Amino acid sequence: MAITEQQRKELAAFLRNRRERVAPEAVGIKNSYGRRRTPGLRREELAHLAGVSVTWYTWLEQARKIRVSSQVLNGLARALQLDTTETGHLFRLAGELPPVVQAPCSREHIPEQYLTFLEFQDPLPAFIVNHRFDVLAWNQGFCALFPYFESLGHSRRNTLFMMFDERAREMHPNWEQDALEAVALFRAQAADQLAHPAYAKVIEDLKAEHPEFQELWERLDLAPSVPSVRCFDHPTLGRIELGYVKLRLAGVDATLVVYQPVLDSRLVARFRDLVEERIRVRLRSAGPLSRTPVPTERAGRHPANPRSPWPAGVGGNSL
Repeated sequence: MAITEQQRKELAAFLRNRRERVAPEAVGIKNSYGRRRTPGLRREELAHLAGVSVTWYTWLEQARKIRVSSQVLNGLARALQLDTTETGHLFRLAGELPPVVQAPCSREHIPEQYLTFLEFQDPLPAFIVNHRFDVLAWNQGFCALFPYFESLGHSRRNTLFMMFDERAREMHPNWEQDALEAVALFRAQAADQLAHPAYAKVIEDLKAEHPEFQELWERLDLAPSVPSVRCFDHPTLGRIELGYVKLRLAGVDATLVVYQPVLDSRLVARFRDLVEERIRVRLRSAGPLSRTPVPTERAGRHPANPRSPWPAGVGGNSL
């Protein structure tokens, strides 16, 4: 991929900055000849550690118009002791895709502030999903929208698997188009991750279980990650239309997705009724020791979230 002159300058400055941060002792250089004019490594020392010529590396720091391969970038990243974020930045400055080095984000990686914000979305259906489409956390509105969700095994709590579940097909009147978009979106977002075993397993399992998925996967279609609208045949609410927005979470490889009514504002109240009914059922099944008054419009809400239909101590997104 061709890079701009500004990218070359940024790349040169980034390499020089990180080179000056590496202490010679940190990379095993104990004997230093002559007085060091700058902190950190000399150009010839870094070039040797990265396995490139001094002249070529000097040109790189001078922002000359030269091509840098992924192999060389990996060598530079190791020599400069870059972390994952720095390595990705180095590759992008050089016009290359960052290497695949991480497993999909898990629930444990999600900061507590995001989980609290997720609960604040009730009764609107909302969830947090990672790059592999695993549902990491959800609120009660999400369970009200997808009543079968909690019956799924943990390995199937994934929006791509959910799309090919028989119960989902009953809920999606435009299932063929929705499934096509879901597969195309996964291919577009996970293109640089498909060599990772965790991503490859999703594809292999779906192909083995659902011939329709294999047909859609072989189309090689791509779809952008943009706000959209979905139509549902809900078992209680009937035919409804919900738009959804996606918000990338800062500092973690995950996305918050929130569904909201498109035309019928009364759906918010109807979702609230479903959520509160779920709480009543859950409290009844918990036994007499857990008798906590179910909040209503007149009663108080959860102290941490006045809009939440959940009483204190009752959560909706634990695994």
